[in-house]
Amino acid sequence: MASAGSGGAAVALPRPRSRTDHATPSDLATVAWLWAVPCAALTILLIVVLGPPLSHVLYPSTLPVLPTVEHNPEPVEDTRYLLALLGPVLLAASLALTATRLRLQVPRRVAIPLAVLAQLVGVAVIAACFVRQFGDEWRIEFFTGVQVLVAGVAAVALALAARRGWLTGWRPEPRWLRIAIPAVAILVTGLWFLSYIQTAETICTYGDCYNSAFMADETFAVLNGLTPLVDHTAAYGSLWPFVFAPLMLVLGKTLLVWTILMWALTVAMLLAIYGVLCRVTRNSIAALALFLPVMTFTYYAGSRDLDHPIAIYQQVPMRTAGPFLVAWLVARRLDRGRGATWALALAAGLAALNNADFGLAALGATAAALLWTEAPLTRERLRSLAGSFALGLAGAWALVAVVTLIRAGALPNPAKAVEFARIYTRSGVGVWPLLRMIGLPLAIYLTYAAAIGVATVRAIRGAPDRTLTGMLVWSGVFGLGSAAYYMGASTILAIATLFPAWGLSLALLTVVAVRHIASRRERIPSVPALAALFGIALIGTFVFMPPARLAPWTQVERIESDPVYAPDDAEPLEAPSEAAFRRHVSSIADEQGRFVVRSGAPVAFLTATGHLLADAYDVRDVVPYTGRSVFTADQLDQALERLRAAGGNTVLVPMLILERVAAQLDRRGFEVLTSSGYRAGVPGESIPAEALVVHSAYIYPDELTKWVDRRALHPGA
Repeated sequence: MASAGSGGAAVALPRPRSRTDHATPSDLATVAWLWAVPCAALTILLIVVLGPPLSHVLYPSTLPVLPTVEHNPEPVEDTRYLLALLGPVLLAASLALTATRLRLQVPRRVAIPLAVLAQLVGVAVIAACFVRQFGDEWRIEFFTGVQVLVAGVAAVALALAARRGWLTGWRPEPRWLRIAIPAVAILVTGLWFLSYIQTAETICTYGDCYNSAFMADETFAVLNGLTPLVDHTAAYGSLWPFVFAPLMLVLGKTLLVWTILMWALTVAMLLAIYGVLCRVTRNSIAALALFLPVMTFTYYAGSRDLDHPIAIYQQVPMRTAGPFLVAWLVARRLDRGRGATWALALAAGLAALNNADFGLAALGATAAALLWTEAPLTRERLRSLAGSFALGLAGAWALVAVVTLIRAGALPNPAKAVEFARIYTRSGVGVWPLLRMIGLPLAIYLTYAAAIGVATVRAIRGAPDRTLTGMLVWSGVFGLGSAAYYMGASTILAIATLFPAWGLSLALLTVVAVRHIASRRERIPSVPALAALFGIALIGTFVFMPPARLAPWTQVERIESDPVYAPDDAEPLEAPSEAAFRRHVSSIADEQGRFVVRSGAPVAFLTATGHLLADAYDVRDVVPYTGRSVFTADQLDQALERLRAAGGNTVLVPMLILERVAAQLDRRGFEVLTSSGYRAGVPGESIPAEALVVHSAYIYPDELTKWVDRRALHPGA
């Protein structure tokens, strides 16, 4: 993964300059800036004018949700983001179709001032984005004023070093160095992310026990007998649980083991990014210098807090590990100049089946990387590429089908990979409006657009470094596609979900900037080159801001500490050992109305850790989702149908969502257990809340109520 390229001996020398590279600055790169302004103006016009009417076509109706479920449908905002994606497409198409003609018609004395003006406008917009991040609406400074100042000074220093040739033209590396540097990358990354390792006792104090419960439960659903894409729908990862479950059977079915696997997958994901940078720079030291800022910046995305890390696995690694592993495979294929295209499509297809939000973006990015590096791009090549992609995607589905047929005797349903995306988009669950138009997200969008634009210029020129060209467009397309997640959940902390892809784009643009400055084609570094150096220097400041707990021995102290805190919405991340709680949870009603315990009995848990509890107590949770993720009546009906089909009759509901589902369960014939027996009705209305029989355990305050469909009682349960 961390190989430096073919033969391992290539170094970060400036690429050989072709005849087109000796062209004046008013050539293709200048033309790109000339096209950038009208493309941006047209994109803004489309967003403003077409956004509202087109939203009625794309989102003709909203999906109703259960009572108390917070939802904010944003059809106009979602449509406008789709239109915003046209901006980079328009720029690339304009360059590809008309660049040669425009180069001949625009005089140099006119083109260069216009291009510089366009660059200054772009820098002014980005500067405004950084200034606005200090506003009260954001309530958080992702970069302090000191970081911005240090980055500015560092950018100038990097430009001077590049100008003197200190950052290029290095000698071949000895073999021991090509082994030692990747080892350093592994060691530093592993130490930096040690806070990802948690136990059930410590995660509420030092992590995020609320969100982690949803993610961990997807693996426990597999351990409890369900099969993703068949009888279980995952919100975070459909395929990774197939990998984690067998390992947990061997190592232990505990949260500690699960978080260790999360930590290991995160390290592997980041090493994939290091591998991409090795392929691009062809020098392990240069790759490490670019990797460390990206890695430490990604830690901020994964923890959201440097002083008190909160391990949030939903983005890094659950959703992003697959795409970045695909990125490494793409870089390896481009660097070697050979390899089966279908294999890349297969890997990207698996990433898409695991999580469509980010996997489909990786699939599109992979196709773009191959298209931008195919020269000449003939119809035959397009047909061959399309055939290879079709074969690879079919292979991805077939591989998953083998697993699901063995486990569940059924084929995978790809629609389940996008089910939660459909629910969130159509219902507005988990969706919040965009805080501001001018802000850090816009600067990130412009970075992705710049990566695609630079890649397009390089592709038209026929620049010999195909790996750099391909990975530039890969990072831009993936960044724009995966940013759709943020456009839905536009919260303060969700901005950090953009950071891993943004960091990779900045690193790749830095390579372009350094090589451009070192070539001395201009007397002073260009504005875009300085902007790229500022970006990598800015995220590089996080290298000097390590987590408060970095040393391994401090992490051991943390893991061994006693639990001291649990939020009101916390649920058990290990099965409580209290006998009363266990019997309340694992017993089901028989025909005499008694509660009996039977191994493998079907139960429906509408909790965040229902499959974890069911697996520990030797019952079977048949709910096809993580229980607290039941947002619509249709989802609830699916869960109850599964329960009845399995011969079950008992539903466990936490008090936190009782108001959401109580009336629905009552209408569907379920009765709640009270101190005087079963009672039909709705707690808090016809049934006093204090009459409910509830159980909680340990430091987790959430109490479970019990509902029974007495029409489905069976002898001996």
